[in-house]
Amino acid sequence: MLVSLVKSFQLFSYRREKLLRGQNNFLIPLLGAILLILVMGLRPITFAFGDTVNYAASYHALRNGVATYDSDAGEAIFNGLMAICAEAMDVAYFFLIVEIGYIGFIFWACKRLTKNHIFIAFLFCIGAFSFFTYGTNGIRNGLATSLVILAISYCNGTKKELIFAGICAFIAFGIHKSIMLPIIAAVVAIQYPNTKFYIYFWLGSIIISLVAGGWVENIFFGLGFDDRMDNYLTNDEYNDQFSSIGFRFDFLLYSMMPIVLGYYLVIKRKIYNSTYLLLLNSYILSNAFWVMVIRASFSNRFAYLSWFLYPLVLAYPLLKLPIWKDQGKKTGLILFGHTFFSYIMWLIKG
Repeated sequence: MLVSLVKSFQLFSYRREKLLRGQNNFLIPLLGAILLILVMGLRPITFAFGDTVNYAASYHALRNGVATYDSDAGEAIFNGLMAICAEAMDVAYFFLIVEIGYIGFIFWACKRLTKNHIFIAFLFCIGAFSFFTYGTNGIRNGLATSLVILAISYCNGTKKELIFAGICAFIAFGIHKSIMLPIIAAVVAIQYPNTKFYIYFWLGSIIISLVAGGWVENIFFGLGFDDRMDNYLTNDEYNDQFSSIGFRFDFLLYSMMPIVLGYYLVIKRKIYNSTYLLLLNSYILSNAFWVMVIRASFSNRFAYLSWFLYPLVLAYPLLKLPIWKDQGKKTGLILFGHTFFSYIMWLIKG
């Protein structure tokens, strides 16, 4: 929060040309990433970090020979990583390895996508209110989505880079099979880069959710994205574990911010950039499917299948595309607002 505040004030004095030129400052964000990896990876194993305790219990069961490797196709790679690590190291180092992937892949993607703007782009990513949660609680989902971000950063490259992107997507699916949704969304977005259509589809998903939300939940249940997610969508016993169920207008308002910006840039200003269109359209399409099941308990877990793209969908056009003359000031305001929202959410949760 403090770093974002300082950086935001610094950006206030940047004109568009200076902002887009960027700064070749790689060391400071790299040190920040390493610090985050150590702090989050070597966290105490307590219920304060949600499923950390459950993952640790499964890990200890493997290490003590009580459990064996689970070859479930939807999580085979993650389970394999856990089994291999259990043979050689304590659970603390396993969590550290997971954080190296979770944060490292995001850092890598920021470098590829924004070049000399990695510091600000990385601030957007770690300032997202879901960043810490999926680095310490939903670690399978977090690790898988980081790989998808990396894959997307290679999608507009050479044939070899496209193959690498495909490998990343395959590994991500082997970590958490629900990641199939944003992978499919990205593939569709590459083939059909029509932002106006996706925005209409997103608006239509709100109407569908209001009129036939329960019917859509049953459809998603049948698709088999994730057994646990299916349970959340169809079982009322989890309702008392979620802060608020029903149609979440607060989450919907949060989700629409990148879409509003995308509408302004692509539809009104007609600013086209292949990488931005891929990020934006993948986000809109994935988020639309969440909107359809927004009433379900734990639908926030489904929302993360689009929210993981949120910071980069905001940051990329601000740092790479010519939009406003006072672009530095507006970027600073958006960065601060983005991080301040996370802080407010933390206060409310606390």
